Amino acid sequence: MNSNTDRCLDPPYVYNSSSNTKSDFEYVGDDKSNCTLLIHNVQFSYSGEYRFRFITNVAGGLWTGDPGVTLQTADLKVSLIRLSGNGTLKQGDSLNLTCDVNCTHSSSQFVWSKNNEQLNTSGPVLHFPALTVRDSGNYTCTWKTNETSGSKTISLQVEDLQSLWMIVLVTAGVMFMVFALPAVIYNRRTT
Repeated sequence: MNSNTDRCLDPPYVYNSSSNTKSDFEYVGDDKSNCTLLIHNVQFSYSGEYRFRFITNVAGGLWTGDPGVTLQTADLKVSLIRLSGNGTLKQGDSLNLTCDVNCTHSSSQFVWSKNNEQLNTSGPVLHFPALTVRDSGNYTCTWKTNETSGSKTISLQVEDLQSLWMIVLVTAGVMFMVFALPAVIYNRRTT
């Protein structure tokens, strides 16, 4: 540690031992040699350099750890990119599910799963050349590096075209029974 009184005079402090306010930052160290800061509910905005600073009541007793520790957070998104079709997802439409991380590392690994069952594919893009009803489900992309991991889930619901045609045919049949059949019966009675 350095006696660097000119540093950290007025920066934002994430933890102050004399404050009783609850925050995402918790000091779990001691007053001797452990300067551990625990961060709960890490937010993307928490990225940056963190330095330990302590102030004593001795003249010139301002101490700041130098260098600090840099925290990088990654924002993970799963997006659906349609390659064909529009509106509701239908059989035959093609699409890609893309797992996007704002800071990929060379050691990044992407694992895809459907309804909590790991899929036999890797990489940030999951390609569906022609959707079927069996493709409906919850897809999760898990991103891993040596230091961290995260996951996001997206739900796909593929409309069954056979069911849609069945609804159309049943509706047409009911309409025929309600309107055409009584007209035929009436016509036979009058002739």
